[in-house]
This record gives sequence, C-alpha cells and structure tokens, in this order.
Amino acid sequence: MTTRTSPSRTSVIGAAVIGLAVLATAVALFWPREPTPRLAARHYADIPRIDVHVHVPPEQADRAIRMFREQGGVLIALNASGGHPDGGGLEENIEIMQRTHGALRPYCNLDFRNVEEPDWEAYVDRTLHACRDEGAVGLKIFKGLGLGIPLSDGSLLAVDDPRLDHAFDLAGELGLPILIHTGDPQAFFRPDGPDNERHAELAAHPSWSFYGPRPDGMGDWPSWQSVFDQYEHRVARHPHTTFVGAHFGNAPEEPDTVARMLEAYPNLVVETGARIPEIGRHDAHHMHDLFVRFADRILFGTDFQIGGDGRLVLGSAGREPDPPSRVPLFYEAHFRYFETADRHFAHPSPIQGDWTIDGIDLPREVLEKIYFRNAMRIFDLPDPRPAPASH
Repeated sequence: MTTRTSPSRTSVIGAAVIGLAVLATAVALFWPREPTPRLAARHYADIPRIDVHVHVPPEQADRAIRMFREQGGVLIALNASGGHPDGGGLEENIEIMQRTHGALRPYCNLDFRNVEEPDWEAYVDRTLHACRDEGAVGLKIFKGLGLGIPLSDGSLLAVDDPRLDHAFDLAGELGLPILIHTGDPQAFFRPDGPDNERHAELAAHPSWSFYGPRPDGMGDWPSWQSVFDQYEHRVARHPHTTFVGAHFGNAPEEPDTVARMLEAYPNLVVETGARIPEIGRHDAHHMHDLFVRFADRILFGTDFQIGGDGRLVLGSAGREPDPPSRVPLFYEAHFRYFETADRHFAHPSPIQGDWTIDGIDLPREVLEKIYFRNAMRIFDLPDPRPAPASH
C-alpha cells in the first residue's frame, strides 16, 4: 500500500525547507565570523618584517607592538606620528623606543606653517638637529604640504617651494631619510558620486575630496598631477637626500610612473603602505617584474594606525573603526599578495574599493629585501633576526 502525502502537508514541508535555506543564507552573509588565516599565505613566516610606516600614539605603544609581532611578524615598526622635539611628543616616543629595545622607533615631524616667519631656517636647524641627536629614524612629511598649508596670500604652500630647500638639504646632511606623503588617491581629485570608485571613503569623509573649490574660498584645489609634479621636482632637487615615497611612491595607480622615477632618481625608494589594494589591481606578471627589478628600492609598509582611544584603521577608515578581528586578515592579504600566485582574492582594506587583487609570487631573496633588508640599510637599523644560539 502506497502512502500519499497530502498537498497541504507537501506545501508545509516545502515552505519549511525554503525557510531554512533562506535562514542559512542570511546567517552566512550577516553572522559575524572570526577570520581564518590561510596557511598558504604563510610560506615565508620565518622572514622577519620591518614596517616602515605605522601610526601609534604613546599610550597604545605596548598594545601595538604585541599586535605587530603576533599578527604580522613585524619585529621593528617605524612610527610616522613621532612628534616634534622640545615638548612636541618626540621625547616621549624616544623613551618608548628605548624601553621597547627599538621595537617602535619614531620619525620626527617639522611644522611647515612657520615658513613665512623670519626665523624659519633657524627653526629648521634647531628642529632637525634635535631630531638627529635624540634618535629619530627620519623625517615624516604629511600630505598637508601641497594640500593643506595656506600662505598669507591665500595660496597653498607647494611641495617644491624654494623656501623649503634648506630643510630638505639639511635632512640629507644629517642622515635623516624623508618619508614623504604627497597628494592622495587620484579618485579623490575627481567628482564624488556613485561612479567614483572610492565613493565609500569620500562619503564617509567628505573632507578627503580635493575636487573643485577649496572650502576656505581661496580658489580651487590643485590637480593630482600638479601636486605630483611638485613632489618630483623636490626629489630631483636634492640628490644627496634619501626620499621614501609613501604609498608606493605616491602614484600606485601608475606603476610605470613609479618605475620611471626610480630609474631617474637614485635617492628615491618607495614603500607599500595602504596601497596593496591599488597595486594589486595591476597585471601580476608586470608587478612581479617591477618588484624584482627594483628589489633594492621597495620597502614593506602598511600604514597600520591606532588612535589614542584604541580604535584601529587598517589602511583606510570608514565611518566606523576596524574591529580587532580584522587584523589577521589585514596582514594575511599583504603576505598573500607578496608571497603567492593566488588570483582574485580580497585585498586588505575593503573600504578602499570593491575589487579583488592578484598575488605576485616573489622569490625569497626579493622578499627578504622588501620585508627587512632594505629598511635596515636605508634607516641604519639592527638586524631583526634572532641571534644564532651559541654552542
């Protein structure tokens, strides 16, 4: 005897199955999950790393160092928020450097707003000598130079303003490499809207837009190209000063432009901070060849940031801080880019764009240069590798 299921019962069972499927899909999409590191991205976990571009306030130093070591294998980090001498934060960061046996080392900063003061050069002399004498690893220049320092006539202080020549020459004489951030992503210089590929960032931070009139009413923002040209003029003008071009030489959208500058200016090196999403979009074979060609001129950087309140910014910020659970994924995506030939995987900073990236599968000898050997040479740092055990 065959048992038949009534139509009404069949409908109930079908609805229940569909409901469970919908619920499972919703859970998969929205339920927060801890990231699972991919072992494939850890081929070279034994290579130590020096991160040449982080931002850490003094009160977060111990936490930052733990995260760098445990999550990223970073044994030395260079703090771009090192502060000014004479009570401007540098002394506190030098004390942290000493207390942590050099695990977190500060750059120093220079206030370019003083450029129109009669004692400008005396200020430069005093500040940069103090930076060198107190132990700063170099000088960090923020994007405000070129985009955020108004002069008395209403214009913006240009990166290549001749009044700044003395500061750049003296940094070279004192052996202070200059980590310089000029401009910003090219999309920030275009109209914002849904068609702008960096719309999520600009919607969260409208002040990051450099398109159209300046908010102070003193004319329009300069173009991306004009600010980049100022940067190139500055690098060319000081052949005895080492420049570290932040954010992949300030032109991650144009790797061939970066390669041209590396060819033209032996005093220039670049770091990768917060630009793996951008450079990872380019042809992987082309980028592999570029990294191999300039293996002595590229440094590992992440632009990992911690606020004074402990909030994290992993490459770039949305309206909300990044949760600590994203830190392993942030580092994993970096290592996966450098160390594997994986294709179409998520980049480190989702807020920076809705696309995937491809790994460039660098050989070990190139990875060692990028991860730590180049930084040792440029910044005169100790070897981060543990000393061999004595027998």
